Amino acid sequence: MMEKRKKVIAFFRELDFHFNIGAFDDRLIAQKLVCLLELRGIDLGYPCSVYVRGPYSPDLTLDLYAFTREFETLETSSRLNPTEKEAAGELGRIFGLKPVLLEVGATYGYYAIRQECDPLEALRQVKRLKPFYSEAQIALGISKAKEFLFQPTKRDRETLKKETGIWQRASLQSLEH
Repeated sequence: MMEKRKKVIAFFRELDFHFNIGAFDDRLIAQKLVCLLELRGIDLGYPCSVYVRGPYSPDLTLDLYAFTREFETLETSSRLNPTEKEAAGELGRIFGLKPVLLEVGATYGYYAIRQECDPLEALRQVKRLKPFYSEAQIALGISKAKEFLFQPTKRDRETLKKETGIWQRASLQSLEH
C-alpha cells in the first residue's frame, strides 16, 4: 500500500494548500481537511477523535513532523482519482481553507457522523467545545459542513423545489414586467 501521507499531500496540492509546520493555523487546517475528507468517506488512514480544537489525528501530527519537507514542498507521486478530485474541489470551494470554518465544520461533522448525534445534539456539542466562536461563525461552519458532508436526496431536492418554486416564479414574473 502506498504510504498514506502521499495521498494527503496530493489533496493538499489539489487544494493549493501550502503547508508551513511552524504555523498553528496551518497545522489546524491540515488536521481539519483530513478529518473532513475522512468523514466524507475517503479513507486516508488517519482516524480522528475529538480533542480541544475538534477532530484531530495524532498519527497525522506525527507524519506532519516526520515528513515536514514533503508536506511543505507538496512532493508526492500520488495522484487523486476523479472522485477524490471532486471532493477536494468541493472542500476548497465550500470552506476556502478558513481555519474557523474548518474547525467548526469538522467538529459538527464528527458529532453528526462518527458519534451519530442528531443535528441539534451535534450543534450543542460544537457550542460546548467552541464557546469562543460567535453564533454566526458556528452557524456558517455548520452550514458548510452540511453542504460538504451530506448530499441531498431526491426527496430533499423535490421538497426544496416546492418550497422555493413560488419565489422563483415571482422573480421571473417581476423580470417580465
